[in-house]
Amino acid sequence: MSGVLFLQDCGLSSEMTIQRQTAALFATNEMTGAYGLILTTEDVKRIMQVRAESLHDNARVEFGEGIAAKLVLAFADSPYLTQDNYADTIAALLILFDTFKNELRDAYNDRELLTFMRNAFDGECAGSLELLETEAFPRLLTSDTSIGCRTVAEAQYALHEKPVKSAVELTREQLRRQHQLEDQEADGRVYDTNPEVWEDENGRQVMD
Repeated sequence: MSGVLFLQDCGLSSEMTIQRQTAALFATNEMTGAYGLILTTEDVKRIMQVRAESLHDNARVEFGEGIAAKLVLAFADSPYLTQDNYADTIAALLILFDTFKNELRDAYNDRELLTFMRNAFDGECAGSLELLETEAFPRLLTSDTSIGCRTVAEAQYALHEKPVKSAVELTREQLRRQHQLEDQEADGRVYDTNPEVWEDENGRQVMD
């Protein structure tokens, strides 16, 4: 069986998908090179194989450029990545990503989950993949991991008609707030604590 057919059988939907994802991984070198991180041809081949096997094991299918290149860019400037551990860490993170998505029943979108993983990896986990899986990730789980779920305690409050938000909802709000600030900064605008109020180059406040 050819490599392409193997990857297709393992969850990558078409030869075009495989080509696009391979090209997207190579393209990340343009940015990650600034951090001393480069994926070689062998690294990309191995990551693509691990990606396909992970999709197969988690009964998932992927189209387009997929998540691999996005994950690389999300972790590119992590202080815990070196050239020596780079490809292996990316491959392991992709496996964790698929596992988390399945266990969370897709309660978080890709960007939210990547952000949580990166925050935890650089923060409390100090670069430990084991802690990311065994300590950080369980925080995202509740008794029911669907959007809008409530724990037993939250349900008791709900009986008294008090508005409550589930752990999932609260976590998503925090991640979305972080993404708002990241997007605003990427736009080159200076923001204060109110994301709808900006300061122009002369320090004057501008309302969106």
